[in-house]
Amino acid sequence: MRYADIKKSFDRGPREFKTHVVDKEGDVMGIVEKNVLTATPTTTIKRTAELMKTHDFRRIPIVNAGTNHLEGMAVAIDILDFLGGGEKYNIILEDYNHNFLSAINCPVRKIMRSPAFLDRKASIKDVVKIVLEEHTSAIPILNDDKLIIGIVTERDLLPISDSFGIEIGEVMQKRVITASRGMMISDVSKIMVRNGFRRLPVIQEDELIGVVTVFDVLGFLSDGDFKGIDVEDVLSERVEKIMEKEIITTTPDQDLAEISKLVNTTGLGGFPVVENNKLVGIVTISEVIRGVYC
Repeated sequence: MRYADIKKSFDRGPREFKTHVVDKEGDVMGIVEKNVLTATPTTTIKRTAELMKTHDFRRIPIVNAGTNHLEGMAVAIDILDFLGGGEKYNIILEDYNHNFLSAINCPVRKIMRSPAFLDRKASIKDVVKIVLEEHTSAIPILNDDKLIIGIVTERDLLPISDSFGIEIGEVMQKRVITASRGMMISDVSKIMVRNGFRRLPVIQEDELIGVVTVFDVLGFLSDGDFKGIDVEDVLSERVEKIMEKEIITTTPDQDLAEISKLVNTTGLGGFPVVENNKLVGIVTISEVIRGVYC
């Protein structure tokens, strides 16, 4: 059972969990996922986006096709950066003369980053530290030959309990940046990249009408239903076309344990927090981990 070792720590009470996470060498292997989805440096950006969308992964290890050694990490937010959100957009402008179709079929090595990784001797605390300090949602585990033997994600760290004794309002992100249904995909990509956000609530006349996530943008990219080949035309598509209209919300006074339950039942990684019909925050897997472990 993936969470068995972590759940044992709740036996003495939810608030005590953070003082009962034993920093034991090698205990990361108790929660590691051994079937690891990887890509190679020559995998196209479009194909990488398809893999992320299909498998619900924001990070995919990039390995050498011959040696299987870890060479980099493909990250969803970097694809948004490439799509106009940040500095990687210059690749489209300078190397592909604004041609979007050519650009999305370029190799992912163009935008992959150096990966954070650990070895089999790592503890769960080592993983938590990297997840929270480096804002990474997946960490490959390597053996002595530098080959990937597993991967640990945020969801593998997610603690489960009936109650943590921590209210959502204590840990939620109170700084909320929203989108409007008329914004272009390029607009929301810029906001996500600049602020490190994976999702934006969509507001119309102070009413929460949807949520747009990094996966919604990746889905648009992988579906390939574009208006044309010029990057500015493609990215002018409106948010209302790709946003999620069915919204699951929480309230500040709910116990943080409800988020763990929602993550497991819905597959979602974050939820708007609403009080008196007003959006007051966002709570994600990261807030659960930070609130319970730290």
